[in-house]
Amino acid sequence: MSFSKSSTAYQTDCVSIQTDGYIVIKIWDTKAGKSYKSEQSRKDAVHALLFSGISGSKGCATQEPLLKKTEDFENFQKIEKEFFSKNGRWVLYTRSSSIETTLPEGIGEKNWKVYQVVVSKGGLKKYLEDQKIIKSLNTGF
Repeated sequence: MSFSKSSTAYQTDCVSIQTDGYIVIKIWDTKAGKSYKSEQSRKDAVHALLFSGISGSKGCATQEPLLKKTEDFENFQKIEKEFFSKNGRWVLYTRSSSIETTLPEGIGEKNWKVYQVVVSKGGLKKYLEDQKIIKSLNTGF
């Protein structure tokens, strides 16, 4: 399970990796519990792919964070506030968010809101490369 480095307390669980560059994850917030909102779950899912990655489970490979180097973090900080704003670009990289009926193992309480979120990891990575935040694999070292 992945944890945010920010003040939120979301946790993630990989559900599946799709061939079109999308990843499906379950996400919940241990502080918000049943007051966790769908929009926040989508934003947190993008945040997790950027900063902490997603742990693998049940045939779902671990997803490394897209921002791996100090330089990547510094580059992203320049656009982070605008990217995660109310009408920011983060919205373009989530396809859906729905309340999950099957709770992840070990979550315990049944009144938590757990969402299943579909995120375009491929699209997000391409955006970061286009913005010169991370280097494309084919640019060399």
